[in-house]
Amino acid sequence: MIAPVSYIQPLTTIRRNRRLPVDGQVLVKIGDVVHSSDAVARANLEASHLILDSARALGMSVDRAAKLIQRGVGEQVEAGTIIAGRRGVGNRQLRAPAAGQIAAISEAQILLQVSDESSLLQARVPGQITDIDPGRGVTIECVGAWVQGVWGNKRLGEGILHLVGDRQDQALTADQVDMSLRGAILVAGTCEHRQALELAAQVPIRGLVLGSLTTKLLPLALKLAYPIVLIEGFGKTPMNEDAFKLFSTVSGETATLNAQYPNPLNGDRPEVIIPIPDAGKPPQAVPMQSFRVGQAVHILVGAERGLIGDITALLPSSTYYPSGLHATGASVKLLGKGEVGIPLVNLELLG
Repeated sequence: MIAPVSYIQPLTTIRRNRRLPVDGQVLVKIGDVVHSSDAVARANLEASHLILDSARALGMSVDRAAKLIQRGVGEQVEAGTIIAGRRGVGNRQLRAPAAGQIAAISEAQILLQVSDESSLLQARVPGQITDIDPGRGVTIECVGAWVQGVWGNKRLGEGILHLVGDRQDQALTADQVDMSLRGAILVAGTCEHRQALELAAQVPIRGLVLGSLTTKLLPLALKLAYPIVLIEGFGKTPMNEDAFKLFSTVSGETATLNAQYPNPLNGDRPEVIIPIPDAGKPPQAVPMQSFRVGQAVHILVGAERGLIGDITALLPSSTYYPSGLHATGASVKLLGKGEVGIPLVNLELLG
């Protein structure tokens, strides 16, 4: 069985291929150093057109509406610009729903060509450009510490890591958030308090890394402007020991939070990257492999969720578990808890 891998690496070479969905223009060159928020390529998407009916918008005949059109063919307009109607409070008006150019006018109908959208491709990781695919994208390499999560709120941020408390189950509360944390990326075990997230947005912080977040705060987390990365998921699970130790070691260093949604098709996952530029060029993380005796594993489900241990034996497919499941599993030795039998589907390797 090929095992999923969660990477918690104190030092590795991280390589990312960033590609446009269509042909465009690469904005950097080989050897350039980029920040995670830098644009590395741009694609010009096709312009769209909107038909605006001034007669309907103004509530009058076509002939009368045509006389009240205030813009001519070829004029550029901004979103909200009055295109037809009389100025003044109480008068009905037709405003541009988006920025663009008046392409044509016929019988009180206005064809608005919406400005070409420019799709900028962000680096999303800090590092150096090592390869270019002309017109499509780049390859970026970064040397540093790397921790993958299981959920992110699609934001991107960069700041100084700040550990909240000295325990992996430390809860983030509102009284721990003040103006001294402005611009920081906070690291904590759990969070159950809406006020803590809202106060952090007011400071504002640059990001938040948690072991877990209570499910009721999911809608708020999706609306916040700063990135949030969950290492374990939703609920009240403390951050696993390996990840917490790594963050303790690099607290005070600059980090990037790439809180992208997990994508099982291409392997993308939310991640925390802490660049260490003077560390040479260590090897990349080991790719996916099969479960074997001696491997370190992370438990994903059940009473031991979030704990880390070592595989001491692989169990046959007929193994019975208290849940009623018969499945292939592994005997896992947990620090301070002895050995437990865990189905392989509830495990992932630590890369």
